[in-house]
Amino acid sequence: MKINRINKTIERARQEGRVAFIGLVPIDPQSMRKSREIADMMIASGVDIVMVHIPNWMPWMEGRVLQLAARAPRNAKVTREQIFEFIRELREAYPDVPLIDMTLYDTAATMGQGRFLELSEAADVDGFDIPNYPLLSTDDKFGFYKYCVEHGRHLILAVSYEIATAPEGTPEYEMLCKIAEYGRGFVFVMNAPGGQSGSDVKLTDEQLREAVSRVKNMMEQQGNMDCSVSIVCGISGEEDIRKVKRSGADSFMIGSAYIRFLQEGRPLEEVSEYLKGIRRMCVRGEEK
Repeated sequence: MKINRINKTIERARQEGRVAFIGLVPIDPQSMRKSREIADMMIASGVDIVMVHIPNWMPWMEGRVLQLAARAPRNAKVTREQIFEFIRELREAYPDVPLIDMTLYDTAATMGQGRFLELSEAADVDGFDIPNYPLLSTDDKFGFYKYCVEHGRHLILAVSYEIATAPEGTPEYEMLCKIAEYGRGFVFVMNAPGGQSGSDVKLTDEQLREAVSRVKNMMEQQGNMDCSVSIVCGISGEEDIRKVKRSGADSFMIGSAYIRFLQEGRPLEEVSEYLKGIRRMCVRGEEK
């Protein structure tokens, strides 16, 4: 089975002496062409891994900005099929860029999991960020994780600080062990209590380093050497990127920080300059 583009990209960033940059493409409610322009701008500005925001009806993990980003295309009657066609076109244009579906499991359930996976496979996505898929609580009852493993795609898992630092013998520790074993591509470590995007309440330097170190050590104990650690929630500026690099993480994700600019109607050129600035900060050795 070929190596997943996510793994290739994070390893390439590591060899280049930097952390990888994961960005979220919002769906423009007025035009899929505008969504494509946003995606093109992001990739040209240095985003390494592209997540596509597939709107859902229960954005429990999302802050105000991403909730608005979910509601607007739904209210404009943008269909999921249109979004998957958009992802397929991105794959044709960017054969080497990792693409990840970001949504909640209600999207797959209401479409029918088989149909959701069929469209994802047609678009040749590399992974799925579906934080409420009940992998651990149901032992993959619905077979989504099994599909991912069999088809070389990654189901992205996430841990909070509380789970990452859980004492041995607790239910949270058992959950951490399973995440360390099952993680593929990268595991998200949440930089904010509760894991809400765009949060102003963030972990301290010490807490983030502790969480990243524990997760990496647990993955090593499980023999899971191909999975890395990414930071998510509340990443927006220079000090946040420095903290990511000091933590020992391999990548980070930004979404709300620049999607807010798009919602405010700022020109793509201005958003591009912001993203280029973030990309320049990714180089290691400047995290003091």
